[in-house]
Amino acid sequence: MNENASAKKLASKLKSNKILEILLILIVIVVVAVVLYNVFGKKEEKTANVSADYGAQLEADLANALSEIEGAGKVSVMIAFSSEGETVIAMETIVREDGSIVTTPVLIDGEVVVLEVKKPEISGVLIIAEGADDLGVRFDLQHAAASVLDINQSLIKVYTKG
Repeated sequence: MNENASAKKLASKLKSNKILEILLILIVIVVVAVVLYNVFGKKEEKTANVSADYGAQLEADLANALSEIEGAGKVSVMIAFSSEGETVIAMETIVREDGSIVTTPVLIDGEVVVLEVKKPEISGVLIIAEGADDLGVRFDLQHAAASVLDINQSLIKVYTKG
């Protein structure tokens, strides 16, 4: 009987230790998730705002430049993007003693180290100009926009305003 009681006590202790281990693992997972969200979640919001601002500024600058072309008149520009761009951050890979591999972002003064910021990819450009009924002006607008944006002219459509 004494052996039975000892076995039950041992089983009880093992179960309580398992529960503690599981709770500890869950707490670690939640903490890691919160940290990763704070590091990456805020950067994504900034990236979305930056790409929207980038697009609006690019449209305004291109419209201003194209309106300076002789015969173009008033010009409106709309640019469509196929991506929002990308921010490449520095990552550090650590191999622990137990053989597990952990990859984390490199931080300096609490900020993620950015290696590269890729601009959004342009999928199409719409140019509407008062003087676009003249084929020479239409060609000049298309050629100038393709040169400035470094894209193929087939992605640019030019129409007459009015």
